[in-house]
Amino acid sequence: MNKEKDEKSCFPGILTALLIGLSTGFILGILFAPKSGRETEKEIKEKSMELIEKGKTSLDKFTCRAKDYMDKSKSKLAELRSKGESFAETSKEKITDLSKVISSETSKASEKIKKVVDKGKKTSKRIEEELS
Repeated sequence: MNKEKDEKSCFPGILTALLIGLSTGFILGILFAPKSGRETEKEIKEKSMELIEKGKTSLDKFTCRAKDYMDKSKSKLAELRSKGESFAETSKEKITDLSKVISSETSKASEKIKKVVDKGKKTSKRIEEELS
């Protein structure tokens, strides 16, 4: 993932440096070339077209790469969403099951407590009768 981030952050700088280098070389070549006005004009036109084509090519590559990253991101997001929904459903089922177990155990404990309390009352009455 860091490699992708580095490529994203370096690409505009590399493209800018490339364009500046090409432009500088082009201008210096024109200034120091011993050619006539028409030849220079023709060369400027040709070089300008080349530069425009290179810019278009670079932009197309950048756009294609950006679309690839976006498609990968959408795919990952869908995958994570699916996993999250699955996790939530599984958790809900487990909580429901746990709630049923707790309810059952609470009922059992309540019955046992009731029996002990009843037994205690009977014992208390018996002792009270014996003492009277």
